[in-house]
Amino acid sequence: MSSGKRKLIWLYKSGIFILAASILTIVLTQDFLFTFSPLKELELKLIDNRFLERGKIDIKDSADVVIIEIDQESFTQFPPPYNRMPLPRSLYAKLIKNLKEIGVRAIGIDVIMSNPDTSPKDDSLFIDAIQSYGKVVLAGKIDESRDLLIEKIGFEVTDTLGKKKFYNYENIFFTVDSSLGIVQPPPDFDYVFRRYIPFRFTGITDSRVPSFGFAIINKVLGLRNFESATSVDGYFKLGNKNIPKFDRTSVLTNFYGPNRTFEYVKMLDIIDDSAFKTKDEIEYKDEINVWEEYLSDPELRKKLENKIVLIGSTMPEDRDLLPISFAEGKRKGDNQIYGVEFHANIIQNILWNDYLYVQSKEMEIFIIILLTIFIFIATSVIRKVKIRIGILTEIINLLAVVFIVYVIYLLSIYLFINNKLVIAVVSPSLAIVVGYLSSTAYHFIKERQQNVMITGMFSQYVSKSIVNELLANPDKLKLGGEKKTLTVLFSDIAGFTTFAEKKEPEELVSFINEFLNEMTEIILRNGGTLDKYLGDAVMAFWGAPVKVDDHAYKACLTALQMQDKLAELRDKWSKTGEPVIHIRIGINSGEVIVGNIGGVKRFDYTVLGDDVNLASRLEGANKEYGSNIMISGSTYELVKEKVLVRELDIIRVKGKLEPTKVYELISLIDDKKAIDAIDKIHEYFQGLELYRHKSFDAAMDYFKRCSEKLGDYPSNVYLNRCQYYIQNPPADDWDGVFEFKTK
Repeated sequence: MSSGKRKLIWLYKSGIFILAASILTIVLTQDFLFTFSPLKELELKLIDNRFLERGKIDIKDSADVVIIEIDQESFTQFPPPYNRMPLPRSLYAKLIKNLKEIGVRAIGIDVIMSNPDTSPKDDSLFIDAIQSYGKVVLAGKIDESRDLLIEKIGFEVTDTLGKKKFYNYENIFFTVDSSLGIVQPPPDFDYVFRRYIPFRFTGITDSRVPSFGFAIINKVLGLRNFESATSVDGYFKLGNKNIPKFDRTSVLTNFYGPNRTFEYVKMLDIIDDSAFKTKDEIEYKDEINVWEEYLSDPELRKKLENKIVLIGSTMPEDRDLLPISFAEGKRKGDNQIYGVEFHANIIQNILWNDYLYVQSKEMEIFIIILLTIFIFIATSVIRKVKIRIGILTEIINLLAVVFIVYVIYLLSIYLFINNKLVIAVVSPSLAIVVGYLSSTAYHFIKERQQNVMITGMFSQYVSKSIVNELLANPDKLKLGGEKKTLTVLFSDIAGFTTFAEKKEPEELVSFINEFLNEMTEIILRNGGTLDKYLGDAVMAFWGAPVKVDDHAYKACLTALQMQDKLAELRDKWSKTGEPVIHIRIGINSGEVIVGNIGGVKRFDYTVLGDDVNLASRLEGANKEYGSNIMISGSTYELVKEKVLVRELDIIRVKGKLEPTKVYELISLIDDKKAIDAIDKIHEYFQGLELYRHKSFDAAMDYFKRCSEKLGDYPSNVYLNRCQYYIQNPPADDWDGVFEFKTK
């Protein structure tokens, strides 16, 4: 086949994989057919992270918006008849009057007033104040459940009983001058508030009702009360303001900081003029009149003069807190902000033209396709480089994938901070991952076609018990696994590398085959599942796929029989001049993942998990104590009534945080010789107890006696440790745990 034709075939086949990868990424990230919530939420969380990286912007002295808080401290200072909830409307009237006097630009009252005051006079005072000032925006709500029961007749509506009434968006003062904004921002999938909708549409009135922040902007810009933004080429246009869209219906709020980033003024400070008496003034007969200070002090006056004032509650019982994008990152829940300040952020964004711009969907899709093509070709090229250790090519590919994803993440932060541009991170990152996976799948299929004959040769090594289980339960051929508590055994020949160097390859293979055959027979005879051979090492487990109730005992029995069989083999091999070999065995019991692990067409029935790794580490840990079989504390608890052991240590193996108590497995419980042997090392157990209590001098004496009398290897180990700790006393919080630094 000519090289040109091969290239065309490669382009055709790889093009199919690239197209499939691109389409998959687009479908999962672009919400065309459905919304894949996990990816959507991740993208939103990454936006939050950019705010955290950027940090708070100090705007208190420069912001156009000031918040007057209806706070607990103010409420406690209201004398009768003002100390009731909801607050008398006369207090709001007084707020408007005083704020008008100091010269604020507009007032927004983020309080729903759906019912008349208990005092009609208070309502009248409030109405007069609104009409007198003319720059007040009230809070409204849309009750969609009620909307369904109402028939529209202009702004008059008729309920299901035929009664006509005026639709007021749950604020009875809507009729005063129709200056009202909806205070119901929409949460995202994860119930975090990031977006701001310029207007809400209600089918009752066939009209667009501006959101609270946009209604206030109408007042500031001198627009009609119900003026609503229009959609123009990726923007919402309101007066002379072009506000960039985040999606079809909303803008992305550029939060300046966490709660109380804006200037807060207590409600009491505004109404406490010469005509109002607080509780303290009444009780102590001392005039305070904070409002008079605001009028006379230039610095205080500057806080309110020519500002946009929002009035809202910060009282705990009102629970007007919203989780937002911006978090201080100090503790969980520090991303909550008062509802009134949520509106303040978008108002300030619009006044300063301080927007967050979002990457267009067209550009996002173009980048997805471009990155998929790039990563497919790049990883394919890397795979063609002949490296002695084949796995290095995949490691290089994975590192390249991780690096590019990380660069995209860093770029997103840089553009956010320096250009206020929000680019997608999840979709290009997913394009890279899927592109890499499609490249991997392409090369896997290509290589598999060449290796079918070779791989078929190894099917004979599948355990018969696994074959029978799979024949009985074909569904186990599916990918995946299940959690099970079972026992894992690792066995390895001590000093095998040195042993192998002295043998010809043919001799070595023959020797290993004989050894592994005998060990495998013992494992299968005791109901174990042979997992794999790792060179001279053997890995097996008990408890799956067929349930074994006494899995820990069967594993221990197998280990003892393996050592016995090796002793027989040593006698046989010694007659032919073979060197003496020993095996080390590690056993651990615990919860693991067991099942068919791998690809759809090629997988192994195996176990994975922390407890599997621990069994492997225990096999290697035998070397430290000169022992042949080491079992974990979890295994010992399951077999302690059936075996003889001696406690070796409390260790922390590499890769695990929690320590584990380990034992040397000596024999089954009825072995008279083993019982006598354990009795002879009673000094070892006494020394171990003293060692744990940091009585190293006394412990050393017992270990020395045991070592000299019996040549006990573990006693020598502790003898050396005692000598070390006598010269280098451990810390006060020493727990006696020995930590392995290597595997």
